[in-house]
Amino acid sequence: MRHATLAVMTRRLLLIAALTAACGGGTSGDAVEFCDALAGSLTLVRDPVITTEAEIDEALLTYRLLGDLAPLEIADDWQTLITNIETASTVVPNDRDSVQRAVQQAYASERSAVAVADWVRTRCGYDMGPVTTIAPQATPTPAEPPGVSDS
Repeated sequence: MRHATLAVMTRRLLLIAALTAACGGGTSGDAVEFCDALAGSLTLVRDPVITTEAEIDEALLTYRLLGDLAPLEIADDWQTLITNIETASTVVPNDRDSVQRAVQQAYASERSAVAVADWVRTRCGYDMGPVTTIAPQATPTPAEPPGVSDS
């Protein structure tokens, strides 16, 4: 059943990508198109269950297709998420070097994951779920300029 659902979502994304390309888009970064495409793949993006090579391939395809539609505001961050999945897909469980590369990439992609989740929540209205990070990613509040006070 899960494979059928993934196949349906992939077909939807392919259709959206094909229609966008036919209309002269494709990489225009239209927020509405991206949000619509994300809606069809939200479960896979938000809560992936990846236990087989086919599911890895499905996730990569979905992320890449969404990357083609990603608005300029998050295009670089989305590409970082794609790189994260690509790196994770190369892990050999008993190979410490491949595991370490994936861990380093996951750490390096934290800021992008937070930025994408914030953008998606604000622009699409979708909750990407909790984005767990090792290091705090909140933007610090700027200090008041000297001489400015509430008194």
